[in-house]
Amino acid sequence: MENKSIKKSSLTKRESIIESAGTLFTLHGYVNVNMDHIAKTAGVSKQTVYSHFKSKQNLFTAAIDCKCDELELALDKIKPNLSCRDYLSHVCSHLATILTSTDSIEIFRVCITEAKHSEVGELFWHAGPEKVRAHLKSYLDEQNQLGILKIENTDYACSQLISMINGQAQFQALLNIPNSQSINDIQNYAQSCANVFYAAYSSDISF
Repeated sequence: MENKSIKKSSLTKRESIIESAGTLFTLHGYVNVNMDHIAKTAGVSKQTVYSHFKSKQNLFTAAIDCKCDELELALDKIKPNLSCRDYLSHVCSHLATILTSTDSIEIFRVCITEAKHSEVGELFWHAGPEKVRAHLKSYLDEQNQLGILKIENTDYACSQLISMINGQAQFQALLNIPNSQSINDIQNYAQSCANVFYAAYSSDISF
């Protein structure tokens, strides 16, 4: 019973550290935050922070992973029993919603600001976007093998689909311009992206 309490306490501290780190990184940037700040905000000792995370880089990656989980960015959580067309439609709607969310925009801004001064851009890439691309590419490869899609280069196709989803609403949000598009507009745009992509690569459609 005592061991379970210790493990629970340790897990609670780890979660508090990650949450505090994510908040501080978002508010102040990567370079301006140190382990002392994180420890104080989390209400733990600096030694405790280092016992869970060996470096600020590791902690930043963990914080981004956590944010991605909160945003449900991992595409592997989407039900696999959808048809290809429905799956692509769901993915586009899902990503369009996430990419225009406040949390997502704040993370992007931090990474863009810090990119020239630290490794934060690369850390973010590996923790978030790279995982999305890897899962999407794996799915497209699978659909290719099944003969449902006909794509010569699935890596290019990943870039094409993700680039389409990064539309006006996200660009305006990154520039702090009031969004002129409603949630319904964003979803309709995402559906259009899915339809265009499927029409271009479906083995049942020829031009």
